[in-house]
Amino acid sequence: MDKLKDIKPIVEVNDTSFYLFLGVIILCLVVVAFLVWIGYKWYQKNKTIKYNFDLSNSKQTAYKLIEIIRDKEDSKEYIDKLHNYTYKKEVPPFDKTLFDEIVKKYKINYKI
Repeated sequence: MDKLKDIKPIVEVNDTSFYLFLGVIILCLVVVAFLVWIGYKWYQKNKTIKYNFDLSNSKQTAYKLIEIIRDKEDSKEYIDKLHNYTYKKEVPPFDKTLFDEIVKKYKINYKI
């Protein structure tokens, strides 16, 4: 038994690996949440709505354009021009130059 004197009792060792692991997990969650937030903001900024316009149906096209540009700046002038194609039984063919002006000014993504 004299030879076993070098065996020491169990000593508690401070282990911080669990806290380090939790810190890494939390950091990863924060980074993923940030990337999702950035992606959502980018999607909101760059989402496009494609509108279908049938220029042979002047009345329907005018109503759609009025609905799209109603809340935009300086739309009063174009809305007044578009009213020539609404509220009448017989309407003239839709003016392609007016359509092009409105689409260009308000950056409307469309297909005909």
